[in-house]
Amino acid sequence: MADVLGLNDINHSDLLHDLIIIGAGPAGLAAAVYGASEGLDTLLIESHAAGGQAGSSSKVENHLGFPTGVSGQDLATGATRRAQKLE
Repeated sequence: MADVLGLNDINHSDLLHDLIIIGAGPAGLAAAVYGASEGLDTLLIESHAAGGQAGSSSKVENHLGFPTGVSGQDLATGATRRAQKLE
């Protein structure tokens, strides 16, 4: 699917995944973290950079776990690291 949509340069056609997430915005990153934490073989597909539109925001104030806000870059970096750690 990723190849057809032009979202991924890596050929994953010979692999099976339990969970495939298209879009690495805040919701996609959260889904990847939770999927990986449950032991699911998770593939996250993003055509640009992790964090989506929020990734370029100087301060995200409406995301769970950050009552005083967090920069979009810090949010994206932290979620990406957690998902990779759990894979």
